[in-house]
Amino acid sequence: YYMVGGSIADVALLLNILFVLAIMAGLRATFTLPGIAGLILTIGMSVDANVLIFERIREEQAKGVGLTAAIRNGYARAFSAIFDSNLTTILTAAILYYVASEDIKGFAIVLMLGIASSMFTAIFVTRVILDLLVSKRIIKERLVMLRLISVPNINWMGMRKIFYVVSGLLVVCGLTLFFLRGQSKYDIEFTGGTSVQMDLKEGVSLTRADVEKRIQQVGVELGNPDLQAATVYSVGEPIGEAPEGERTYRQYEITTTAINKLQTAVTFSGSRPTADEATAEIRKAESELGRRMGALELAPDGAQSYVVSTSRVNPAMVQDILTKAFPNATITEPEVEEVVTDAIRQAFQGQLEIQQNLHPAIASAEKITEEVVDTYPELADYIGGIRLETTLQTAATLAEIRQRIQELRFRLDTQDLAWYPYAVYGPGLKSADPNQPVSAFTFVSVEPEAGLRTLSEQEWERFVNNERSRVLLATQRETTLPRVTQIDPFVGSEAKTRSLISIVLSLAAIVGYIWLRFGSLRFGLAAIACLFHDVSIAVGAIAVSAFLAQTFLGPALLIGDFRINGTLIAAVLTLLGYSLNDTIVVFDRIRENRHKAQLTPQTITNSINETLSRTIITGVTTLFVVFVMYVFGGSGLRGFNYVILVGLIVGTYSSIAVAAPLLLIARDRQQAK
Repeated sequence: YYMVGGSIADVALLLNILFVLAIMAGLRATFTLPGIAGLILTIGMSVDANVLIFERIREEQAKGVGLTAAIRNGYARAFSAIFDSNLTTILTAAILYYVASEDIKGFAIVLMLGIASSMFTAIFVTRVILDLLVSKRIIKERLVMLRLISVPNINWMGMRKIFYVVSGLLVVCGLTLFFLRGQSKYDIEFTGGTSVQMDLKEGVSLTRADVEKRIQQVGVELGNPDLQAATVYSVGEPIGEAPEGERTYRQYEITTTAINKLQTAVTFSGSRPTADEATAEIRKAESELGRRMGALELAPDGAQSYVVSTSRVNPAMVQDILTKAFPNATITEPEVEEVVTDAIRQAFQGQLEIQQNLHPAIASAEKITEEVVDTYPELADYIGGIRLETTLQTAATLAEIRQRIQELRFRLDTQDLAWYPYAVYGPGLKSADPNQPVSAFTFVSVEPEAGLRTLSEQEWERFVNNERSRVLLATQRETTLPRVTQIDPFVGSEAKTRSLISIVLSLAAIVGYIWLRFGSLRFGLAAIACLFHDVSIAVGAIAVSAFLAQTFLGPALLIGDFRINGTLIAAVLTLLGYSLNDTIVVFDRIRENRHKAQLTPQTITNSINETLSRTIITGVTTLFVVFVMYVFGGSGLRGFNYVILVGLIVGTYSSIAVAAPLLLIARDRQQAK
């Protein structure tokens, strides 16, 4: 569109991406989905900076200014809008980095790096290249550009009452849908839930989409909406390719807000306390024991009993807490209702690899002394620890044994085990191929304190029993699901609080900076109102996705039951950054025109018309990129792209139809006063 100038901007954009990736590689940082969101926003803002510059150069050339002066003036006049929009975004990113969760910190780091890089490439690199081409007389007289959009003559402020009504309805509908959906709008990160890893048998070939479809079908049969909205991730390397081109894997991880539950009956000898009193006693016992039962429900069962349900599926721990809370009550053996695991077994009946009992036996247990280390120097780090020689009736590879021991951390019935540094070797401490089956192995571990002092007899016995249990539990297990992890809701509650704090602080910083730069509080408040408008519509779009997914329209538009998680929070932050950038560009032109005339409806209308070309070009370019990602980026990114797609349209609309007209409301009140 901008011909030679556009080619130069493309070079700057590629350099920008290269610099960000290079810095991330130098810092050994890992890209997460929110981090990729930060990179996308960086690219969008970098494109916008170049569009602003070229549109300013076009305006200068239209006035008849010479090429060198047009380039100089174009960069000078675009600088304030670029600087303000980038600095407000950096302020937001900095606050997110210090307040938000780890995932969102990735978004903030990439965004800050990207903005710093884009300021350098968009303002300095392109200017150097342009000046070089002009000095070498490669570009003569003028910078040639296409012009598909001329400056229109639309009376935007004449339609502001219509905008108020439309925007008001959109905000009310969005917030209503958001609050009506209740807790079901949140994903596992915010509500708690279950994460399950499953291994398919040899010869079973399923794609990620196949696995997701089966889980959703079981959710429909059981009438469980949480299972219907389960998310599936592939694990490890692909093993083949399906006819439709998708890859197949042996391992998949399934996450869902549905939870396995543990139920225990508590019968009191006298009168039963109220539910609030009983809950308070349980929470007190949790505090004293330093443990949590997760989501807690008490259901009356007769005149003297409660059925206590909890999301923490650890029978021994639950029994300890309830005994501590109600020492005089009768507590039955806890029963586990495996909602999620039973559904997965039902969906993949006969296709899951069974982890067999290896029938282990501890052949010998020897303390690792200095004499042992003299013979086996590789055990130097484990002096004072234990060496367990274990035999197996069913052979297994060392890699499988190591994986079994590692996965004990994620089992629901091993929360009471202590974890010490350990290593697994071949039989008799001999080196062995980790992928060759063995009928014996050596397990060594050490209590960290053992290297500093001599353990008491009770401490040593407790340590040895713990390590024997680790080895036996890992090798005796027989299951079709190697890892089941329950995520407690209080973790999600903390994530929600941190996200809310980060957003509030970011908005406060934006108001303060815009107030300072534009010399009036009305600009800051108008920008915040615009962001509130965009977020309300975005969260409403997320909430309505569950309804649309059940209609014929949902699958046709690739809409699923999108739920709020770290990735969608990053998407909302991305659209806020984009919307704020758009708003500041319009405000900057209003500020420039206000120096020539008073702030009137005509001044604002003229400013919007003058920046409309830039608004449409930036919006369409970014919309095209996100649309391609939405269609071809896979279902894992579809929720993110769905929010961005909605946000781009709403953000472009709000900078014209919400933020700008709100400046007049404050002006009218001030004049009346």
